[in-house]
Amino acid sequence: MFKVDGLVHRVCTWIYRFSYLNLLFLVSCLPIITIFPAAAALFGVVRQWVKKNDPPVFTTYKLLFVENFKQSMILGPVVTGLFMLIFADFYFISRMQIGIKEILFICLLMISFFLFISVLYLLPLMVSGYYSSKQLVKNAFQLAIFKPFITLVNLLTIIGLIFISLRFSFFLVFFFFSVSAFITYWFSEKKFIHATIT
Repeated sequence: MFKVDGLVHRVCTWIYRFSYLNLLFLVSCLPIITIFPAAAALFGVVRQWVKKNDPPVFTTYKLLFVENFKQSMILGPVVTGLFMLIFADFYFISRMQIGIKEILFICLLMISFFLFISVLYLLPLMVSGYYSSKQLVKNAFQLAIFKPFITLVNLLTIIGLIFISLRFSFFLVFFFFSVSAFITYWFSEKKFIHATIT
């Protein structure tokens, strides 16, 4: 059990990897503007883990940060802008006094949901191949609606991790982002195997 390749050693190694990557991601996000390339680098590292590779975390993270910087800095602000627009729409709809208010609210809720689940696959796709921004958006949407049960389980898992983070703040600091990225990429890989991505 306590051998170099024993269970305790493997568990401790994974705890170290996830906490180190999580802290690396949080530090990279401090300038705020670098959140998107940091997230791309985060997914790039966990992609290697899902594929059973064991690259040096810092070096790989740094290379992926630079490699995905341009595309993530284009798509990131666009996605943020869309979510801000939807948030503003929710605000205006809540202040409306017309009869179709409920219908508009439900429609906007559905649009928000599909946008969110599409964004869920944007970064896994970005670090899995070389796509134009247009291809990334199109493929992310297709993957979001392909095998919806996988998407649902992924979402429920992330919600569960959010609740754990709210209960235990250390989990947010040391594990939430890296573990969420790993799980999301793991589920994405299940879709990549069967989906036709162009």
